[in-house]
Amino acid sequence: MSKHNKQKRICLLSSVPGTLRGFYRDLIVQLRKDGFDITLITSDGPELYQMESTCNCSVFSVDITRRMSPFRDFISICRLWLYMLTHRFDIIHAHTPKGGLIGMTSSFLARIPNRVYTIHGLPLETACGLKRRLLWLAEKVSCAMATKILAVSPSLMQRVIDERLCKPGKIEVLSKGSACGIDLDRFSLSDELVEKGKVIRDKYSIADDAIVVGYAGRMVPDKGIETLVGAFELLASENPLLHLLLVGDLETVRESLDESILERIEDNKRIHFHNEFTNEVQLFYAAMDIMTLPSRREGFGLTLMEAAAMGLPTVATKVTGCVDAVVDGQTGLLVEPDSAEQLAGAISKLAENPELRDELGRNGCIRAEKDFGSKHLISIHSNLYNDLINKTL
Repeated sequence: MSKHNKQKRICLLSSVPGTLRGFYRDLIVQLRKDGFDITLITSDGPELYQMESTCNCSVFSVDITRRMSPFRDFISICRLWLYMLTHRFDIIHAHTPKGGLIGMTSSFLARIPNRVYTIHGLPLETACGLKRRLLWLAEKVSCAMATKILAVSPSLMQRVIDERLCKPGKIEVLSKGSACGIDLDRFSLSDELVEKGKVIRDKYSIADDAIVVGYAGRMVPDKGIETLVGAFELLASENPLLHLLLVGDLETVRESLDESILERIEDNKRIHFHNEFTNEVQLFYAAMDIMTLPSRREGFGLTLMEAAAMGLPTVATKVTGCVDAVVDGQTGLLVEPDSAEQLAGAISKLAENPELRDELGRNGCIRAEKDFGSKHLISIHSNLYNDLINKTL
């Protein structure tokens, strides 16, 4: 078999399997249908082997800790370097900050010709002191070792350039942004989903005429959970029909919410907390009237676009990533981060104006369908892979 006809081999790598499953599963399935040989590398976990079966691809587990651990990281790099030497991939595509550092370093040492690193967000944005310098250095190394860098949003790409992590010509955004788009069939407000949304509301004893403000994502300080709870508390006494629905699991590895915030959530009868990961977040969107993401930093703000695809107006902060997911005044409202008062004002504006909610929701749905469908982003990724491989044949 000539080198032009040999099967193209791509490795996708991340710290945890959930990143690949959540953002890239449909891409992996399509690549296998197109004849690519796909290998997934992440830390060990049942999701990795589930993807091996459901996506018909190869897998390899290696310890990629999210914490700073030089010795364990060195061992992981050595293991991956040896693995890559015996599995001559055409492309290594790494995701997540630690996955990028481990993946780009090991693939550089193994002389993999195409080393792609997708930046999904910059934790250094909200870090300070020594921690920020170490995070910056890790990103700098990942970017230096990569041959191609992708950012999931235009504002994130600009932040990477402003931080002098790489030169402008080395980084790009595919289409209008996001990791690999959203499944428009899944995030479409069908009659069936409307009924399932009512079941969610019934579960939490939320009346039909109530206004449900929602949040979906990791329950960590950087997501602005305290600001959201504070904003709801400001509004709750004025509007007895207002409810807050929080969907996501508590983070315990790197950062966690203060006990006082958790107590305020638990003690408030109109704050409802679904404290676990769900693969069916669309059911919860169907129970909401307004979607919020008061984050301090994002890569893109994918939950905002998922909710928009289902016709929900969105409220988010004027930070990296969120400014790409929400068009202020057209698909949602943007406020300053860490301001419970501004967030409360934006939520109140939407809660009191159903016509505005409908208008912003319609606009958001149109934008999601036009620019962020997964089929479009899958095609762009596939074309990128083919172009990179063909240039190195």
